[in-house]
Amino acid sequence: MEEETVLSQDEMEEALLLRYLRGKSSETENIRIMQWLEESPDNERTLLQIAQIYYARQTKERMQRRDPFAVFDWMLKRSRSKTQRILIRRFSVAAACVALAVSLTVNYHFLSQENAEQQFITIQTNAGMRTSLDLPDGTVVHLNASGKLTYPASFGAKERRVTLDGEGYFQVARDAKRPFIVRSESKRVEVEALGTAFNMQAYASDSLLKTTLVEGAVRIGVQSASGVWKYAELKPSERAVYNLNTNRMKRSSVNPAYDTAWMQGRLMFRDMPVPEVLMRLAYFYGVTFEVKDAVINNYTFTGTFENRQLSQVLDYLCISSHISYEIIPSTEDDSRGIRRTKVILKKEIRKRNV
Repeated sequence: MEEETVLSQDEMEEALLLRYLRGKSSETENIRIMQWLEESPDNERTLLQIAQIYYARQTKERMQRRDPFAVFDWMLKRSRSKTQRILIRRFSVAAACVALAVSLTVNYHFLSQENAEQQFITIQTNAGMRTSLDLPDGTVVHLNASGKLTYPASFGAKERRVTLDGEGYFQVARDAKRPFIVRSESKRVEVEALGTAFNMQAYASDSLLKTTLVEGAVRIGVQSASGVWKYAELKPSERAVYNLNTNRMKRSSVNPAYDTAWMQGRLMFRDMPVPEVLMRLAYFYGVTFEVKDAVINNYTFTGTFENRQLSQVLDYLCISSHISYEIIPSTEDDSRGIRRTKVILKKEIRKRNV
């Protein structure tokens, strides 16, 4: 004979919240949860903690079945076997840990410079994937999702110059005779360093370019629409944000951990405006967002996520900001380019008790 289990009030609440997170709670239960959430901020934190544990278990089980090493080793051996022009086509590797996941395109191409053939290499990461690489001078670069880095196979005698379209963390090898320069795809912003560590976010599709200095010193150069260059130096734990549209730069003191958390597979937001949150999610997951209610753009969001699916992050966002979302997969033909899922955000309409 089976023994009947009697749940306490706390255990009953947890079971109800788990049903809610799984989308299996009834309409009456949903109303009860909404009322409970409005009673105290502590209740919202409790729900977020339970959701974190629930999603972490799912993610861990899923990630434990994945191994990127065999495919990555194959890619390296294949790239080394070629001495002429090489193209390693894009591939996706589902990783045991997103920090180890590699999904990239490597292009080797040649440009003529003063009648001398110069070899350039382009590393490109897919949405949701990151990689790290060693440059010819010993500089280590971590490249975030949806990013692209172009650099020469060998640096010149006067400088070490690379081009970034995306977000990268640079641990620059010191060389006093050859400054290390990272230029944005727009060619209007460049960061110069000798030996230092900094994070740079410079997506070609974004008008804001951000540089966060972790240690050492960097000099940021920005070019106005008229072609005039201006320079500013950063100190450790400072961030510079340059707006291409207004030609203005804003400097502030920050905690670098928030800007570099992506290297460990984490997304960290602290009182971040929702438009900026959506931008980071769009690059990381390779989706587009459509905000139906403009008031959503006035919200801020705080949260930390590690190795989460997009739907899980959106669930947190909706719980904390009282909005709803709809994910619409792309129906376009692959031949027309990269297909991107669209996410529609709306202000959640709450029912009032009569």
